[in-house]
Amino acid sequence: MSDGLNERALPHNLEAEKGVLGGILRDPDELPTVQQLLRPDNFYLDAHQKIYAAILELANENLPIDLVMLHERLKRNKQLEDVGGALYLTELWEAVPTGANAEYHARIVRDAAMVRSLIHAGTEILREAYERTQSADELVAQAERRIMDIARAGLIGETKTLSEAIHEAFARIDARTGRDSSQLAVSGLPTGYVDLDNLLAGLQNSELIVIAARPSVGKTAFALNIVRNVITNYDAATHGGEAGPPVLFVSLEMTRIELAERLLCCQARVDSHKVRKGTLHAEDIQKLMDAGDVLRRAKLYLDDTPSRSMMQIAALARRLMKKHEKEGGLRLVVIDYLQLIEPENRRDPRQEQVAQISRRLKFLARELGIPVVALAQVNRASEERQDHKPRLADLRESGSIEQDADTVLILHRPGRYEGSQEDNILEVIVAKQRNGPTGEITLTYLKPYNRYENYIADISYSGDGL
Repeated sequence: MSDGLNERALPHNLEAEKGVLGGILRDPDELPTVQQLLRPDNFYLDAHQKIYAAILELANENLPIDLVMLHERLKRNKQLEDVGGALYLTELWEAVPTGANAEYHARIVRDAAMVRSLIHAGTEILREAYERTQSADELVAQAERRIMDIARAGLIGETKTLSEAIHEAFARIDARTGRDSSQLAVSGLPTGYVDLDNLLAGLQNSELIVIAARPSVGKTAFALNIVRNVITNYDAATHGGEAGPPVLFVSLEMTRIELAERLLCCQARVDSHKVRKGTLHAEDIQKLMDAGDVLRRAKLYLDDTPSRSMMQIAALARRLMKKHEKEGGLRLVVIDYLQLIEPENRRDPRQEQVAQISRRLKFLARELGIPVVALAQVNRASEERQDHKPRLADLRESGSIEQDADTVLILHRPGRYEGSQEDNILEVIVAKQRNGPTGEITLTYLKPYNRYENYIADISYSGDGL
């Protein structure tokens, strides 16, 4: 069992293992609790693995669990001598006076098993790193995958009664109704758009929100506008002068400089085309500088590393959550966009790759307890329809995106198709909302600034600006 560890014994606690098995024999009603914590391979001693597996067999067959039945099952499995015979089973019975502490002992056994798994994984990571049979990126990804597998294996299911769940539900209801009247419509993170917040009640914690559209409709601009609203529409006076809540924006398509330019133009209301051409007036430059002063105070983290995998994105989000835990942690993650996330296994069919990514996004939202917004492409089917409006079924490459998402917002700009000079309207179709109504809202699109605002009917747009 050395595994290159200088013959040091791996962490284990044989007394706790005996306590678990003896406790089950003393009180078989403790087995369901222990089963939530332990698998047979979590035991260090091979004899204990076989005894626990035999106990599980008896339970699965709805047979009594006692010394006689366990003795006969091990004998039938030709394992009785391997585990030390009837004498050792009696020793287990005598190891504890009661089964009351079986769960406590099981947690000790589980913790030791997790540490052993970490040691084995660390040894493999070291060996592969020295051998260098893979690229550095592949080694890092594989190492992170091993650690994540151990973490997932250590997750413990927790069941609660309806009474406890109702108590928690009322606590959340009380927290929502305790806000002042101006905030009553929004229980989640406000998007800054009145009609959208009325429909969604804000971006809800632990939910995966998908923003979908055809290329060039304005997914990135819309997501950046929501982020800008979150980090700037913040009552600093009630938060000790602090900037807005920490937000992570993962861009797999645009560089951080491009994103920064967009945010500056949007905040300053300066024509982005003038910025690209370098034909700015003194007034424009002053507006940009003022906007920069506002945005610099924000805790917006931009990651423009190409070829990010879900494990890398999740690790980055966890680090930021830890970094800001004193402030309540990270409040929002935005990923642009879902189909550009690197799959864990390139050999899988594309549909399965996207399905795995969407599931991991949902798990990330639940793990961190914050909204996760993922942008996504829709296919060409909408181009053939008379109204050109995309639908849920148009989400590209996988129906699992629709299944995993709690909310799906589909963007549509009718001005692109109607042959009209007017292109100042964005329709946001709430095509799915797991815990609320669907519907459609309209925003005003100020194209020169890549800016969306609450809809005002009498604003018109001309190609040269407003």
